Amino acid sequence: MELELNTDTLSLGQRLSRIFTNPSSVFMDLEHNSSWFATLLIIIGVSLAATLPLLSKIKEYGIITLQQIPNDPSLSNPETLAMVSLLIVITAIISAILIPVFFALIMALLLKLFNIFIEYKVPYRQLFAVSVYAYLPMLLSVLIGLGLGLMTPVESFGNVSTSLNLLFPPDSHSFTALLAAQINPFMLWSLYLTALGGSIMMKCNVRQVGTYLFVIWLLYALGTSYYSAATMSALG
Repeated sequence: MELELNTDTLSLGQRLSRIFTNPSSVFMDLEHNSSWFATLLIIIGVSLAATLPLLSKIKEYGIITLQQIPNDPSLSNPETLAMVSLLIVITAIISAILIPVFFALIMALLLKLFNIFIEYKVPYRQLFAVSVYAYLPMLLSVLIGLGLGLMTPVESFGNVSTSLNLLFPPDSHSFTALLAAQINPFMLWSLYLTALGGSIMMKCNVRQVGTYLFVIWLLYALGTSYYSAATMSALG
């Protein structure tokens, strides 16, 4: 009986639900069956479905933001505005598709780099599968953002967020506010799941993997926030 239980694999539905309730069981299952394609398609589908209803507001807000740029008469040209509007819409759609893919690719690469220093070697494909499932909490952020976006006027659309940036005044571009924009509880949840899954695959301590990923994320958050704040200050 024990052998039968050990060889059983979780269904796709079980994996999708247990990643929120018992993630260790999902990552242990990925050791035996590291399929990820269907899950990634579902993630992309949900991401697109949450983006499409907001396209009109994304386009309008993008145009409003660009028109605030001084000394740029080209944006008053109807043809230019139409082209820019189309570009904004295409960018939003592509971002909805590629962001989950890039997350999985980058997280799997970071785990693979960590794996160089671990005795138990894990194929990149398994680490990619871990990263795909670790992204699932970010879909909650996307769905919450959909709800907030539908209720928010176009003029305030840039303030729609599930990060700590909500604690700051609208359109604040200080270093602290930009850093707060990087602190998204759902992103941190996904980082934890990546560390948990990576540690299970590599047979190592989750604290080691978690600290490694957190330090890299923190350096990224500090660096991009400082650069953005400096850029906005220079433009201002």
